[in-house]
Amino acid sequence: MEEQAYIGELISAIVYIYVGARMLRLASRTGEGPEHLLAAMFLFTGTSFLLYDLPAILNSESLWTPLSFAGRVVYLPAPVLLAVFTNRVFRPESAWAGWMAYGCAALLVVGVGGSAWNGDFEGFSAGSPWFWAEWTGYTLPFAWAGVEAFAHHRKALRRFRLGLCDPLACNRFMLWGLFGAMQLLVSLMMFPSYAEYENDGAFSATWDTLISACEISSLALILLIFFPPALYRRWIQGATAESAASS
Repeated sequence: MEEQAYIGELISAIVYIYVGARMLRLASRTGEGPEHLLAAMFLFTGTSFLLYDLPAILNSESLWTPLSFAGRVVYLPAPVLLAVFTNRVFRPESAWAGWMAYGCAALLVVGVGGSAWNGDFEGFSAGSPWFWAEWTGYTLPFAWAGVEAFAHHRKALRRFRLGLCDPLACNRFMLWGLFGAMQLLVSLMMFPSYAEYENDGAFSATWDTLISACEISSLALILLIFFPPALYRRWIQGATAESAASS
């Protein structure tokens, strides 16, 4: 990977761990299950990113394959936790939603286990069926989260116009939908990135930069969702009030 990719991944790792730690502290006070799920998801994600970045930080090429595999394994619970969160928050009564989480977990385990069994510890072989199983397992939860959030945002907008929904809560649905969409975009950009790696033995600086930009944008969305600054809160409340008045 290029230097900008390492920097972007390292920033992502630090912010994910920071957000996860803050969410875990909040969850310990409130005792709410969904907050625990997200806290764990962010902590696993940040730790995984850090493992991927360690060979560059330590300037040790020999650690690339073992730490890449460790990063894949540590990341396994993150999409599953997101799927469980989406099930509990958006589809608590749907049996299929529960099976979605189980299905994603199975795909991830089969994908990572199958590729490792065949000697592909890094998981960059896009032509392998194991790659597709793993890719589907971690992509579906983000796509599902985005679809559910955008659908609930539309409902929340109608309730807001009737004075039945807080503007910040309404805005969070939209931001969470954008987070899911941004992560889906990252997954899609992995195809050309991995294809170039297979052909050239190196990652493209262009795709690395684009993926890093999407990851950092995702982190900005997460911070606005869970820890919005006062200025942003005032802006949302003022903007939504004006929108409601003009509609």
